[in-house]
Amino acid sequence: MSKTGSSSQDPTKGSSLSLDLTALNGVVIHQKVQKGEAIAQAFGLPFEAKNKYIVSALPSDVTIPSSSSSPDIWKPSLEEIRGLPELFTIKEKSDTWTRCLYTACGCRSLRPMDLLFIQDEEEKTIVMKKESRCGGWIGCPFRLSMLSDGAYVGHVKENFTPYCSKCFECCFCCSFYHHVHVQAAENAPVTNRMDRDGGDPKYELKLHLCCCQGGNNNFCAATCFNHNGIYEIRDPTSGAVVGNFQKLFAPSTSNTGTACCRMLFAFDTFAIEFPRESTQIERLMLIAGIMQAEFQLFEQDQDG
Repeated sequence: MSKTGSSSQDPTKGSSLSLDLTALNGVVIHQKVQKGEAIAQAFGLPFEAKNKYIVSALPSDVTIPSSSSSPDIWKPSLEEIRGLPELFTIKEKSDTWTRCLYTACGCRSLRPMDLLFIQDEEEKTIVMKKESRCGGWIGCPFRLSMLSDGAYVGHVKENFTPYCSKCFECCFCCSFYHHVHVQAAENAPVTNRMDRDGGDPKYELKLHLCCCQGGNNNFCAATCFNHNGIYEIRDPTSGAVVGNFQKLFAPSTSNTGTACCRMLFAFDTFAIEFPRESTQIERLMLIAGIMQAEFQLFEQDQDG
């Protein structure tokens, strides 16, 4: 596997994560259950705890297939997920009043926040900054930026260009797109004049949530009705699929109600297999892309 991401010029090295993601075939992002939040919201109280995600190494013998009907699809139990070697955690930084206000207004997924990287109980200098935006349908596409030591690393932006076709896909096909930009593209020439963020994207994430588009039935994915959802990592120029990531139900072998409770309160689990030649920065930005999709599409399951 390529180790191009281990270059000393990588801005995410040094005082940031002491971890070479290019040595891994992928990672698992597992949201930690917040019992206080679940209890409060069960009683209709607008309380939202800080989200916390445990990032673990994807087993080396696991691949994420392009189809949810593949016989090789990974079907781990909750105990297997929890037993994976932890790499680092991603923890939300926001104030209580902001979280409660957005939750009370039925739009908790839109709240602004920083997402911190914690490794070996030490807060790292790399951070994801999520802005409060309403979405591309209203001309305010979702955006999440990554900084390391205060310097720009990359960003993820919802792709709603061209507007009419993306609006149609959003409304009638339940399909959503996110462009992943990396540092090298920040000041590159722009070939798509509608993209005014500086440079062309490295990857595009495509998530379709229904059964009528793409090669997968993602309707009710990662629930007791459909245990797995498969989504695409694409080349934004050609549209070719270069990788996939998976949303998992991961039922417990000891307590059948645990996974259902996680599902009902939108505590999610994702597995991503990185594109083989992707660098350290690109892999971090793909994780950022999944985090943006998590808040846009899956955190809002409990909104309203």
